[in-house]
Amino acid sequence: MQENKILNKDEIGDKIKRISYEIYEENFNEKSIVICGIENNGAIIAKKVIQELESISKINVEFLSIELDKKNPLKTVQIKDSNIIMKDKSVILIDDVSNTGSTLIYVLSRLLQLQPKKINTAVLVNRDHTLFPIKINYIGLSLSTSLNNHIEVKFKENDIGVFLT
Repeated sequence: MQENKILNKDEIGDKIKRISYEIYEENFNEKSIVICGIENNGAIIAKKVIQELESISKINVEFLSIELDKKNPLKTVQIKDSNIIMKDKSVILIDDVSNTGSTLIYVLSRLLQLQPKKINTAVLVNRDHTLFPIKINYIGLSLSTSLNNHIEVKFKENDIGVFLT
C-alpha cells in the first residue's frame, strides 16, 4: 500500500502549538495541571505540549507517562510516575491517534480512580471512527478515513510526520 505524508514536521509543530494554546486557554486559572502521555507517541507529543505550555504560561505542569498494551488493553494500565498526585487537579490525556476511542477509554477508567478535578483529552489526529463514548477536547487534525486506512505518526530522526496508508 502507498504511504502518503499528510503532516510534515513543521505542520505537526503547528498542530501541537495550537493544542497547547487551547489547553492554556481552558486552564489558565489552574495552579497546576497534569499532562499524561500514552506511550510511545502520545508521550512524545505530551512532552512537546509541555514545552509549549512552559513557554507561554506560568502554570506548573507535571508529566506522567502511561503504558498500555493497545492490542490487549484489559491488561493493567501502567502509570510510570505514581508519585504525582492527581486528586483535584486538571488532567490532560494525550495520544497520537484516536481511532475507535478504546485506548483513551481504558486509560480514562484508570485515571478516574485517582480522583482528578477534570480530565480532557488531546490527540494529534482524530479519525472519527469512535466506537466508545469518548470526547476529544483538543484535536490537531480530524480525518474522515475509511476503516481500511491506517494512520501512523512517526518521530524518527529522519522521518517525522503523519502518514496515511
